[in-house]
Amino acid sequence: MIDPRTRATDRAIFDEDDSDLADNQEFDRALSAGNEALAQGNPADARIALEKALRYKPRNQRARNLLGLSLFKLGELSRAEEIYRSLIEDHAADPTLRVNLGLVFLKQNVSADAVRCFETALDLAPDHQKAQNYLGLALAQKGELARAREWFLKAGNDAMADRMSQALQQSPVRAVAESAAMALAKEQPFAPATESAVPAPAAAAPAVPPKKGDTLEIARPKGLEAASRWVATTPGGPAAPPVAAEASRTAKGAIVANAPEPTAPPPPELKSQPKTGAAPSPPGAATRPATPPAGFNIGASEVLIYVRGEMLTRLDGLVASWGSVTMKPELKRFRGKATDKPFGEGTRRMLRASGEGRYVISREGRCFTALELNDEPAYFREEVLFAFEESILFENGRVPSKSGADLHLVHLRGRGKILLVTTGTPKAVQVRKGEPLRIPMDQLIGWHGPSIQPRLVPIVEEAPEMGVALELAGEGRALIDAAPGR
Repeated sequence: MIDPRTRATDRAIFDEDDSDLADNQEFDRALSAGNEALAQGNPADARIALEKALRYKPRNQRARNLLGLSLFKLGELSRAEEIYRSLIEDHAADPTLRVNLGLVFLKQNVSADAVRCFETALDLAPDHQKAQNYLGLALAQKGELARAREWFLKAGNDAMADRMSQALQQSPVRAVAESAAMALAKEQPFAPATESAVPAPAAAAPAVPPKKGDTLEIARPKGLEAASRWVATTPGGPAAPPVAAEASRTAKGAIVANAPEPTAPPPPELKSQPKTGAAPSPPGAATRPATPPAGFNIGASEVLIYVRGEMLTRLDGLVASWGSVTMKPELKRFRGKATDKPFGEGTRRMLRASGEGRYVISREGRCFTALELNDEPAYFREEVLFAFEESILFENGRVPSKSGADLHLVHLRGRGKILLVTTGTPKAVQVRKGEPLRIPMDQLIGWHGPSIQPRLVPIVEEAPEMGVALELAGEGRALIDAAPGR
């Protein structure tokens, strides 16, 4: 593994400690003692010294990294995993931390989680040679020999690539997996969070152990309404390109199971609903209302977002914008208070738009759906929430997972419009009391219901490598992402 002792200086990205001089001296002595004990091959003494150092500076990156190495050598893999998860939370863009966590998973023979860690590290640093090699080992441990051979070749490990080729010809899958485990048994140094030589871009929010006050259960308000329902526009309706400069309201109706495709006409019950505002323009019309309201207009290839006052929105896929609008990155909110954590990462940061103007967003093969909340609380996966009006209150939360990534959510309540982005057309399914509903994580959009309790579970208990599902127990309605062909 990659050793944090190889780093001469400590350049912690995130360190909230504010110790006095005496504490700093005690910290330095304990850190030096821990480092020396590790160098002498005494991880037990190193652990004692490093735990003392962390009493003075609990968030010091190098001390935490060295303690993770000590615990790894002592075989306390659960604690080592906990430390590296917390380091990833503070230093999300560092690929070496994900490599270290992946190696902990390999020692635990949790090859699926190890593969995920190494793949994420390579997303951050595509040329990380050790991550490439370790990914090959993890895939060999899973029995995916062909993929393992490809990664060994990329890492320059010709010997292991040849062993994979021989195994593919002779099919001794079990023997090769055991040989990969033997390779892992050799001592490998950890790497510090600050050692990576490859510049790392911002990463998506990592999987971390749950904190008090940072779970879905805490975020859920009291007094959820029982008679909640979603009202939606038809997603991706036809429009003449380019998108007309208009913001007329689209027809509204309840999302139901087996909702029509984007080009289908609205359900019959929509015709009887009273119209608000001016009559809708025919397809392709380019009329402009005198005072365009805030909202969304979904075209065949583009989405038009109107800002009038304040709106929270992402801008990935931006084509053009007009008007006088100021943009400010939004922070996550927990228990009614803003935190210092960004809402979204990189180009998918959630922004608070203030002023009056409009944005054209390219659909890029994505499905956009506009909904209206009518004072009903609802929960959506963070990734699928593209925009929502400022009149809607929000809080961030998550459903913690015992293995793999936590489910990050946004809790919305109030009245206003929201915009979702999915792979396929959203479909609604009922959640009935006494009949828990399970939805694969990658197909979940969101849910609402006053008594629904969520938890993450393996899709198959005896085969965790098959993925994780969200189990919803109670009464309400869930939205799933029905990709084309499913």
